[in-house]
Amino acid sequence: MVGEGHPGYDEFKAGNYQAARADFQEDISQRPGSPIAQFNMGDSYHQAGDVGQADGMFHQVAASGKNFAPDEILELGGANRDNITANAMACRHLHEDHQLDANCGDQMIAVAAPAPAPAEAPPPPVEAEATTPPPAPAPMPRKQDRN
Repeated sequence: MVGEGHPGYDEFKAGNYQAARADFQEDISQRPGSPIAQFNMGDSYHQAGDVGQADGMFHQVAASGKNFAPDEILELGGANRDNITANAMACRHLHEDHQLDANCGDQMIAVAAPAPAPAEAPPPPVEAEATTPPPAPAPMPRKQDRN
């Protein structure tokens, strides 16, 4: 099969990762904005264990591959019968790596907690004062019996 991403795709699928990476590197140098080249390079980085570089490529694909459905996808093992977009596959990889991207529909709102009000200074301690008990109430006069 001939087309963008080949023969690197076939090499990668066959397990010839170094040869595939060289082909993918050539593809991306010739077409840096291509979702296929970006995605394949991301898969190549992922296979090599370089998750940071892979996710960098997948972030690019999340933006550039929104409306692009490749004919074949490595992860599907071949034909893309369901017309899955490059964006959807890139977002899947990003989420597996615990990465968020606005192009994947991830919405994060930073909520800043209000700063606590400054504590008021406690009143100065009061020195003990001698106090006298309040006066006792005056006795109530007795009521007279009417009998």
